[in-house]
Amino acid sequence: ADTSMAEQPGALHLYPPSRGRFAIPRDHFRFTSAAQFDLTYLSYDAFARDARSPVLFYAGNEGAVELFYNNSGALFTLASRLGARLLFAEHRYYGSSLPFGAASFTPANLSLLSVEQALADYAALLLALPAELGCRSARPSVDPSRPLCDTVLFGGSYGGMLAAWHRVRYPHLSLGAVASGAPVDFYDGVQSRFAAAVNRTFAVYGGKGSGCSSALQAALAAADAATPSQLVAAGVRPCDPMGGDAVERYAFYARGAMASTAMLDYPYQSRFVGLLPPNPVRRACGDLLAPGEPLRRLHSAVLRLVNGTGALRCVDLRAELVGRRPGWWADGSDLGVQSWNYQE
Repeated sequence: ADTSMAEQPGALHLYPPSRGRFAIPRDHFRFTSAAQFDLTYLSYDAFARDARSPVLFYAGNEGAVELFYNNSGALFTLASRLGARLLFAEHRYYGSSLPFGAASFTPANLSLLSVEQALADYAALLLALPAELGCRSARPSVDPSRPLCDTVLFGGSYGGMLAAWHRVRYPHLSLGAVASGAPVDFYDGVQSRFAAAVNRTFAVYGGKGSGCSSALQAALAAADAATPSQLVAAGVRPCDPMGGDAVERYAFYARGAMASTAMLDYPYQSRFVGLLPPNPVRRACGDLLAPGEPLRRLHSAVLRLVNGTGALRCVDLRAELVGRRPGWWADGSDLGVQSWNYQE
């Protein structure tokens, strides 16, 4: 039977995790307060052979930890082959790891949302792994008073950047890092190569000989040259009144949507960022190649990514596509727009 239309079971179902809460300082670098909060982590040890088994540590990024646990099946395959434990750490200010609880998103409290604080969170957790997981190193300890576990860091996208930066800042706490799709050098030249990769994805997977990549470029050019009234005529409904930069913001938003569609081109239904059908690039190409104005066709393809449930009433042109304004995008995604837009 064709199961491509069905949502595939994720790691949360296949490998039910244990949930931990680790008390951690709100601020690692100022000593005027001893306040702490609980950082959430998920662990799985069914593959571990003994206490000396290695630990594969996922450096959580911009979302609830369950989301990354559920969509990182390759790590479970690797752990089964290595006889390793898995630990997925949640990034501060995402999911349930809120330093100030419901008050975490005030301007003053958001000041503690930074890469440096997140790296220090993971350093503290790495130091605590022997107590948290019952693991220990198979190698002689450099400092017997501070035992460690044999840990390799993993991460994807921003999480990959964190894994790489952790090796720079705290190289003594892990054995290595695998930084997947980590744009630590995402400068002008690299951005053009990324855009070329997105175009190639639409050319190759949008339907052989369909001309989808050309249709995408024409539609994005139409977005660049549009007027606010043309956006409205194309069906764009922004959450806020259109300002003088509405066209620029929409063009950026649409490019982000098409790039995300290319990165999430799974052959089965998924909810990693939003509710997406199987082969979403092919579906988006159906929109881009349909009759009608290029701008309206582009917006149809954008909505396929950001409004898979049909519940979206407006598009937030100020927001990164990986998040949502609470109450606006009810798609089951646990990626947080408030925290991520602050970091961006």
